[in-house]
Amino acid sequence: MEQAVQQLQEWLASEAGKTIVIEKQELEDVDTVHFSLESVDYRSSEDVIDDYLGDALILRGTGSTLNGDGELVPLPQPSYELAVSGLQVHSAEADKAELQTERARYTITISGA
Repeated sequence: MEQAVQQLQEWLASEAGKTIVIEKQELEDVDTVHFSLESVDYRSSEDVIDDYLGDALILRGTGSTLNGDGELVPLPQPSYELAVSGLQVHSAEADKAELQTERARYTITISGA
C-alpha cells in the first residue's frame, strides 16, 4: 500500500464514529455525500476478479447524497468507495483533508468541526 493511501486510511480511521462530508469533483460534476463513518478498509485490485475495480478505500457506514433538488437521498449500500489510484494528499488537518486521484478531486470535512 502506498504511503499516501496509508496516511489517508489512518486519518479516516481516526474519525470513525463521526459524520464526514465528502465533496467529489469529477470533470464538471460535483457530488456531496454526508457519511456516518464506522470503519475503513483497504481493497487491493489484486483481491478482486473484475478488472475495472482498482485499489480503493472502502468506507463502511451509512450515508446520503445531495440530489439535484437539494434533497438528501440515502446511499444504496452501507459503504462508500474511494478509488485511490494516483492518490495525492494535498493536506490532512484535524478536521479536513484535500486529495486528488487520477479520476477526481476530493475534499473531506469532519461534520461539526
